Order: sequence, then C-alpha cells, then structure tokens
Amino acid sequence: MNDEQIDRPLAAGVGRRHLPAILQDRVAAAFGIEPEHREAIVRGMLERSARGAAGYWLQLLLAMGIASLGLVLGSGAVVIGAMLISPLMGPIVELGMGLAIGSPFLALRSFTRVAFSIVVVVMSAALLTLTLPFHEVTAEIAARTSPTALDLLIAIFCAIAAAYTTVRPGSDTTSTAAGTAIGIALVPPLCVVGYGIGTRVGSIAGGAALLFTANLCAILLFAILCFLLLGYGTVSTAALEHAELAKQKPGLIRRVARALEFVFGLRHGWLVRVLMPLALLGAVYFPLREALTRVTWEVRVRTAIQGMLDALPQSTVRSSLTVDHGNVAVRLVTLGRADEADRIEHDLRDKIAAVAGIAPQVDVIAVPDASALQAVAASVKPSAAPIDMVRREPEIALVGQEIAASLAAAWPEPAGPLVAWRLRFPDNEPVVLEAVHLGPELGAAAVDLLGRQLSRELGAEIAVRDRAISPEPIVAEAASGRAWLERARPALAWVEDVEGLHACIEVPSTAERSARERSTPDRSAQKPSTAERSTPEERPDEEIVAVVAALRSLPAFHTDRVQVREGAAWRLLLSTSPCAPVPAPAPAQAGDRALADVGAAPGAGAAPGAGTGLKAAAAPGAGAAPGAGLNAGAAPGAGLKAGAAPGAGAP
Repeated sequence: MNDEQIDRPLAAGVGRRHLPAILQDRVAAAFGIEPEHREAIVRGMLERSARGAAGYWLQLLLAMGIASLGLVLGSGAVVIGAMLISPLMGPIVELGMGLAIGSPFLALRSFTRVAFSIVVVVMSAALLTLTLPFHEVTAEIAARTSPTALDLLIAIFCAIAAAYTTVRPGSDTTSTAAGTAIGIALVPPLCVVGYGIGTRVGSIAGGAALLFTANLCAILLFAILCFLLLGYGTVSTAALEHAELAKQKPGLIRRVARALEFVFGLRHGWLVRVLMPLALLGAVYFPLREALTRVTWEVRVRTAIQGMLDALPQSTVRSSLTVDHGNVAVRLVTLGRADEADRIEHDLRDKIAAVAGIAPQVDVIAVPDASALQAVAASVKPSAAPIDMVRREPEIALVGQEIAASLAAAWPEPAGPLVAWRLRFPDNEPVVLEAVHLGPELGAAAVDLLGRQLSRELGAEIAVRDRAISPEPIVAEAASGRAWLERARPALAWVEDVEGLHACIEVPSTAERSARERSTPDRSAQKPSTAERSTPEERPDEEIVAVVAALRSLPAFHTDRVQVREGAAWRLLLSTSPCAPVPAPAPAQAGDRALADVGAAPGAGAAPGAGTGLKAAAAPGAGAAPGAGLNAGAAPGAGLKAGAAPGAGAP
C-alpha cells in the first residue's frame, strides 16, 4: 500500500468529521449569517453592561401592570400592548445561547435574571390584584388557566421567531421583535399566577403556572436547537468568557460559573445541556395532552348536543347547556303537555349518553300552551258549586331576596354602604338596576364589572346605574343660611326618597329659639311688656328665621328620619343609622319655655298645618308604611319596589 492509498481514507475521514460544521455553515449562509457574525453576537451577550438593568426592570414592571389590568378588564387589546414592551425575551434567549455554546457564565447570569423576573412579576401582580375593587374571572384570565398541547405548539413557533430575530445580522429591533413574539406566552400567564395568589384561588394560579412552565421550556429547547443548527456551537467561548470573568467582582455567580466549566466542557456536554429543558418539557407535556383530550371531548359533545337541541320543535322556548369536566347538564323549557316533555327528556337522555359516554342530567319543564289548556278544560267536568280558588301571589319577594343577596356579595367596600336599590324595565333595553350608596362614585369600570357579575349570577342581562350620595357634611356659617339651604335640598330629597337614610341637622340657636317663640300660642297672643322687649342686638336675624321656615316646609320633614338640634352653625349630615339622641332640655326659666324636643312623644309636635317646629320623629304610625323604600313601580316602566338596606329584597 503506497502513501497515496493511505492519505485518501484519512482525507475522507477528515471530510466526514467536519461534515456537520459544513452543513451548519451552509444553513447559516442561507439566512445571511457569516461565521464572524456568530462570534460578534456571542461577545455582545457576554459583555452586556449592567447599565441597562434599570431600563429592563422598568419595562418589565410596566408590562406587568398593563397586562394585569388588561386581564382583569377582559381587554385583549390591552394585553397586546403589554406584550409589545415585554423585555423578558432578552435573558431567556441569552440562557438558550449559553446552553447552546456551553458558556456557564452566560447561562448562569441569564438564569438568575429570568428567575428574579418571574418572582418580581408574580409578586407585583398579586399586590396589584389585592388593590382592585373587583375580582372577576374574565375570559382573558380563564383562557390562561386551562393550557393544552396547542399552547405548547404556539410556544415552539415563538421560540423559532425569537432565535431568528436574535441571530439575524444588522437587526436593531431584536428585543422588540422577539418580545412581541413571546410576550403573549410569558408575561400574561405570570400575571394570572399573581392574580390567583392575590385572590387565593389555587386552580387559577396552578393552571397559569403550568402554561408558563411549558412555554418557557419549549422556548429554551427550540432556541438551543436553532442556535446549534446555525453553527453557534462551533464558536470558541473560552477566551471570551475568561476575559469577562476577570472583569467581574468575586461573587457567587463567578464561583458557580467556575464550577460548571467541568460539566459544560465534557465531550457530550451539549447533550446534557439539551436534555435539561427537554426533560422539563416532557414532564409538562402529559398534563397538557390530557387537557387537550378533555377540551376535544367537550367541543365534540357540545356540538352534538347543540345539533340535537336545534332539531327540537319550535315549541322549545329556552334552553341551557353545560359541558364541563366530564359533566353534561341540559335544561329545557317547552310549550306543550307534560307527556310530550317527558318524551323529549327521555329521548335526549339516551342520545346524549350515546354521544358523551356518560349519564347526562336532563330536565325538561313543560309550560301549558293554549291547546294544552283547552284539552285540560274539556276533560274536566264542571262542578255543581263554584270552588273558591286560592290566588297565588307572585313570588316577587323571592326574586328581590335573590337580587339583594347577589348585590350584597358583589358590592365593593370602598364604595361605602349600600343604602337601597331598585329595578327598572325600559322598553327594548336591558333591565336597569339603580344602586344607591353613601360613598364615592363607583366609576365606569367598576359599574361595568358589577353589571356583568350580576348578569352572570342572576341569568339575565342587567345594566347597573350608579347613584352615589356624598357622605361629607354640608356646613355653612350662620350668615350663609340661604346658600346652605340650596346645597341641602338635594340631600334632603334623598332622605325623602330612600328609607334607609337619616338626616342630622344643626341650626343656629337664635333661629331655633325664634321658631320656638313664634310657635308658642300663649306667648304669641300676649303683648310683651317694656321690660321683656329685647334690644335690636338681641333680636334674631330675620334671614335665619326665614331659612328655618323654608327648611320646615321640605317634604323630608314628613318622615321620622330627620333630627334637628341647636348648634353654632348650619350643618347637615346624612347617615345610614339614626342620629344621636337630642340632650334633655334644661328646666324652664321664668318667662320662657324649654326648647321643644325634636323627637318628642306623640302629640308633642306642632299642630297639623301650623308650620311650626322642625318635626324629625313622627308619632307611631305617622312614618312611612312598612316596606316603603325606593318605589320603582310608581311610574310607567318602573320595576320592583326594593328594600332600603343591603340584603333587603322587594316586599
């Protein structure tokens, strides 16, 4: 065998040994990536300065806040706005690059930032959730609590897009483009985890955590594979990494990076680095596949049952279908005879069981129509004597109790106590629920969320109308009585209309004393002597007396929920509880009478029509009728007569 025959197989062996590198170069060249570009990208990741840390954390917190509020409001557009500024792509792609090229320092530093980012987003979202007035599970939140294998496929496509935008030469929009690609797969699920922690709902936090883990593992795995395919594994990082480690201060990351050099430097170290995310991905794949199987079953069963319901006669006026977690429930209301309803119920039960493979819960309620009533009337013989039928009153009270219970459970505490509510039924519009409360206004977002929650619980579309009453006292000096009266009129109108409100009024003492003297018959009939006549300085201001007279004439004083006492100035305070009792009057002085008790016993007030005395507590039986509150049935289109206090239904 000559030298030429020996050199030929050696050359062939060398060619076979470098064949993967040649293929990697060709694939990289197809995407416009040259060998020198690989080393430049790796060097840029290793030499990343800490000066950009402040901007990174600011963008991360902004993305968290926008995504959390968008999820709570159920707005997909707001969630998209959060993913546009998501910076979480950077450290994740750097972690994948560190595992692909075998750089322990780059992998460890990136892993630390990713871990801290996860903790910051979850805890911040939980704290933000605690400050929200409502905790409603919207469609955007629910969509991220039940992940399937399809979500894993989305993460794979996002990983490929992120890797491509990272290694693409001359790309100055790497972070933005990749953040747009994977932000929807990472930041919103982390915010949902924080929402579940803030609301103490483990199923929400667990489902979103599973989705985030699956997406993170898929992104890491396919980013590593993309980097290896493009030849980044051939970049010599030893010198670059040692130079970067020399710049670092002695610390935990530096010591751990030194320790990992042995593992990453093994002959098959790349296989170990690929198997780490692959093992995690395999662990989460099985529950995701099971979830996909369950969702497929639910869609198939729901579609089949909906077809059965559509094929029913037109006499079916209402239906509800629930297919969830292996349970099937169908409720129907049909016009016709009871035997026809039984036949439909048995027929549906057999067909649904054949499709779903489980025993469903089917309820068909028959409501007699005209033909059914005629058949019943024809089959009944007239009795010899008329039978007194017991009239059944509409169960309005039960409806009112259900509405009051749902409203009390959903009412936010920061909005103040709920005083009363009423229903209105406009033509061709949703039912309107007016909520009267003593506190600040709810705001448009809170009103919308409250309406949706009540609609879901009560099974009907309800629009909430906010009626906020300011709890702040209305105060004015003694000389500003007329201005005070104009401000007090709307508040006293609420007292007249809402049974649960009480008005505590203070008037200047001179005005009350003058009103008392004018309303006393024996003193008004007598002529004061010269000694008893007061000087001009002692006479009360006539304007104050006029304001008191106008105040007495308001309709609110016909109720027993207004209490008046003397004070240093004009003052009105609304409350959901009765006012403090008026102090006992002082003993009568010579030539004078004690101040009449505003809440006196029956008969102690002024005579009817006398227009004297501020009457705040009527005699027994003189107040509003029992059950009186916000009478919503008085005007056309009005609704139920609601109770005044939370939890009170219609009478």
